[in-house]
Amino acid sequence: MVANNVIYKEVQKPKQPLLWLIVISIAALMWYGFIQQVVLGVPIGNKPASNAVLIIFWIIFGIAFPFIMLKWTKLIVEVHEDGLYIRFMPFHLHYKKFLYKDIKHYRSINYSPLTRFGGWGYRVNFKGETGYIMGGKQGIELTLKYQTVVISTIEPKEIIKGMDAFQKDKL
Repeated sequence: MVANNVIYKEVQKPKQPLLWLIVISIAALMWYGFIQQVVLGVPIGNKPASNAVLIIFWIIFGIAFPFIMLKWTKLIVEVHEDGLYIRFMPFHLHYKKFLYKDIKHYRSINYSPLTRFGGWGYRVNFKGETGYIMGGKQGIELTLKYQTVVISTIEPKEIIKGMDAFQKDKL
């Protein structure tokens, strides 16, 4: 649970058409297999999986996976009095805190998620930089003592404005 007041909050959801296409395609394939073999009784392939295995895969990849990926996946970014908090749902159970006392420098950036991190999601690149990327080309770059963190954002100016309000007292 977050201890202090939220100054600014932003919730990002996945918007990449390719992600939607992949998730829906996998789900459609699982539904096809389930209907074809379990419902209609027509085995799929020369060595079909058992109905029990097919049902388990259908539940996981035909129902749960698309629901989780398209309904629950989101990146929450919050500016608090003591730092920047993020939560990449459903992967983070708790907020990850980047406290002002641990941030050496922060700035708004424009970047390419594909070029810098190889895509979207939770990423670590070859330079050791960590990215929490939901979409877009705007973000906040945090320089910490031993690491650089990039967080995608819809409104980088609002996040910087909120962070600046609490940093000016410490400068």
